[in-house]
Amino acid sequence: MFTRKINIDTVDKVQSLVGAATAAPFEVNIMDEKFTVNAKSIMGLFSIDRQQPVTITVNADDDSSEAKEFLMEIRDYIV
Repeated sequence: MFTRKINIDTVDKVQSLVGAATAAPFEVNIMDEKFTVNAKSIMGLFSIDRQQPVTITVNADDDSSEAKEFLMEIRDYIV
């Protein structure tokens, strides 16, 4: 499991993140200051405060090929 800080302050970023998370074979969660939501849920992502960077938690080994591919997909959002 590993975490990163990301910025998903636009609708396009949210949609792209949901697509990447949905395609991932592991659990991906987003945490703001108060809540944790499933990154595969667009409604969940719209329910949190996205104006500040949030924490993404990926339940996979960061050396796995799937995790590396996922990180490449969201690389522009990492703060």
